[in-house]
Amino acid sequence: MRAALVLTLSLSTVLSAPAADAWPGFRGTGESIANGAYPTTWGPKGGIAWTADLPGYGQSSPVVWDGTVYLTAVEGENRDKGYVVALDAKTGKEKWRHTFEPTQKAKWGYTISRAAPTPCVDAGGVYCFFEGGNLIALTHAGKMRWARDLVKEYGEFQGGHGIGSSLAQTEDAVFVLIDHRGPSYLLAAQKANGENKWKVGREQKGGWASPVVATRNGSPELIASSAGTVIGYAADTGKELWKLDNVVGNTIPSASVIGDRVLFGGGTSRSKEESPAGAKSNGCLKLVSKDGKPTFEPAWAAKAGVSNYATPLGYEGVAYFVNQVGVVYAHDLATGKELFAERTDGACWASPVGAGGHVYFFGKDGTTSVLKAGKEFDQVASNKLWETKPKPAPAGGKKDAPGSEYGDPIVYGVAAADGAFYIRTGTQLFKVTK
Repeated sequence: MRAALVLTLSLSTVLSAPAADAWPGFRGTGESIANGAYPTTWGPKGGIAWTADLPGYGQSSPVVWDGTVYLTAVEGENRDKGYVVALDAKTGKEKWRHTFEPTQKAKWGYTISRAAPTPCVDAGGVYCFFEGGNLIALTHAGKMRWARDLVKEYGEFQGGHGIGSSLAQTEDAVFVLIDHRGPSYLLAAQKANGENKWKVGREQKGGWASPVVATRNGSPELIASSAGTVIGYAADTGKELWKLDNVVGNTIPSASVIGDRVLFGGGTSRSKEESPAGAKSNGCLKLVSKDGKPTFEPAWAAKAGVSNYATPLGYEGVAYFVNQVGVVYAHDLATGKELFAERTDGACWASPVGAGGHVYFFGKDGTTSVLKAGKEFDQVASNKLWETKPKPAPAGGKKDAPGSEYGDPIVYGVAAADGAFYIRTGTQLFKVTK
């Protein structure tokens, strides 16, 4: 008799549990949840421990390990120079920087990736990928361990917006997702020496989304929601385990795993082609086993919810989707029941964070809307990083186009560690504490 058995799953990254002072990758361990107490109010006159100026410009999120914050950046009209920077988490002072020349150059622009992929970090060091094709491993002291050039190995990245996918990791490998208009692929590189563990091909479609690593009964599983599909891969071999087709607009937001649920999001499709029959955009999958094989079944669809840029968040029984202008759509995580749709205080590009019984939506203009976690909309605070006027100077001396949504400063990403938020704009890093 064929039966669908729901697995008893503990879905998290396959790394050993990081300490409270660690945020080891994009969205932490992939859930974007921080343990412990975090500040709920701050502003230019209080709650900001320090502000650090960064070299160049970057769209990646910070990562944190053992008292050090790591960031990436690029500089120059054509992304001529790349940086990996280490800052002291207590003081914001620079500890070291690694400088190199990116392989693939591109003209400066807000819609073209500039140090967009977030690095990852573990006890052995920091691993960084750049849209120029450079994959680099450094020690915690900034010494080179190994380096690869994916552009020279597999060809230039094709498309108008560059590559934005962040690294994911297990104990022994880092994973690079390259979805573009050329030969696309998913690659696992060994942490020890950078050599390929495996590499599998993907359909030629552009995307900025990042993979996330989970475990299923002790085995690592890599989940990639990007470029029209959501696919589960065996992290040890690259074997495709299951696939959801006809997903619309999932070129930027990534998959988010919480318990046995996988949240996936998407914005409005920019394709001129009509959406395929049965198209999906934002919703939830349930990871199950059928005939002893890992697979999935649809759990529910978010009929109104939209995720343009930010990855959905599952926290304390609620699934949160937020669109580019800051409207939050909340659903019951188990049933998909629509709970509320309310506007926060600004456009939201960075992915939200759940911490201390609150959900934080970090607006692109430096305004963070803090909601009490739960099934009703309850905004408890609105916090600014800087005064609206005057604004910090635009990056590179460039003037913002009238009415442009891309004018600096822009909040791109956040790390949460040891009771503090590290909030990154293109040119600065802010530490927010109680």
